[in-house]
Amino acid sequence: MDLALELLTVTLTSPWVYLLIVVAAALDSLVPIVPSETLLITAATFAATGQPHPAGLVLAAASGALLGDLAAHLVGRFAATGVGRWRRWSRVAKLLDSAHSAFSHRGGTVLIAGRFVPGGRSLATIGSGLLGFPVRAFLLWDGIGSLAWALYSTGIGLIGGTLFEDRPLLGVAVGIGIALAITGSAELVCRLLSLRQRRRTRHRPRFGNLQTRDVIMEEMSQTHVWYVSYGSNMARDRLACYLQGGRPPGAMVTYPGARDGTLPQAEAGIDLPGTIYFAGESKVWGGGMAFYDHSVPGPTPAKAYLITAEQFADVAAQEMNRPPEPDSPLERLVFDLPAGSSHSVGPGGYETLLVLDHADGVPMVTFTAAHGSADTEHTQPQEPYLAMLRTGTAEVRAASGLRLPAAAQV
Repeated sequence: MDLALELLTVTLTSPWVYLLIVVAAALDSLVPIVPSETLLITAATFAATGQPHPAGLVLAAASGALLGDLAAHLVGRFAATGVGRWRRWSRVAKLLDSAHSAFSHRGGTVLIAGRFVPGGRSLATIGSGLLGFPVRAFLLWDGIGSLAWALYSTGIGLIGGTLFEDRPLLGVAVGIGIALAITGSAELVCRLLSLRQRRRTRHRPRFGNLQTRDVIMEEMSQTHVWYVSYGSNMARDRLACYLQGGRPPGAMVTYPGARDGTLPQAEAGIDLPGTIYFAGESKVWGGGMAFYDHSVPGPTPAKAYLITAEQFADVAAQEMNRPPEPDSPLERLVFDLPAGSSHSVGPGGYETLLVLDHADGVPMVTFTAAHGSADTEHTQPQEPYLAMLRTGTAEVRAASGLRLPAAAQV
């Protein structure tokens, strides 16, 4: 034991320890089994006596971590050339789209937090390259995360070394134990929060409870809308891409998602009095896009979703090929316009807001083009778009028994 302690002491108090820390921290990003954090905590425990220098350990660890993360990021960028082939598997495509949405909204946070999650460092760094996260932004945020990790691990080692100055091996054990306890506690909290969220979703009240429905709808009349979709958004998985981010099957666009990714609280199948027609050229599907003309006799099947006004504004923004932004005028406009009125925010497709009706005080809204069916040339939609419409129409039929609170037939 004395010989082992002497060898460890000689190694960790040698100037070569800084290079060892750099190499271990760099390799850990591509080879997660390298115990870079354990090595850093051990070296920091001995640093409590003044050798090696704590500042040198922090600098070596942060530099090595950033270097290794950059290598992992570049590996991800290289692998991205073949990522298109992976999308044939729907689960892989969904995972990639979810990751893209996460990096679009909070890429810096993902890179920093991923360093403190078991296995998260490699996933975050390689994933950032796969998804084309900008290199400059990567270096900035990953540099912050690397420095935070180096300070955190060195600090834990110094605590152990200070408490057990005469017994360095015990100090090492205490330091590693503290790190494991913090990591385990964070993982436990995440699991508990996830479990709590699943329970809330499972027990979310539905509008079948007529005794509480009036109270619920009165509260929602100031915050929620019935978003009425007559196109591809009739398919709930398609709408989920607008709310949670992702790319629908067969589409050419990946959506960032809404600020609030909560799925609709209710849905219902309804009939619209007008009809749909196809015009223009879709950037998402190719071919014609579906628009609604309420002046032409119908009926047209549609799906109504109960979502917040904020979510509706974000869905509309993405339909208009704009990024969701806070304080959208649509969030207030949907409550100010009377039933049967419209408001255009631009001449393009889906830039005209229609307030179709109110159900127990909650506006029923949709959007279409400023032109009518007779005012523009009709175009043929592509098969992926038609397939999504067929899926949505089938869901409308299945949801036709889930009536709106006021049983409105607009």
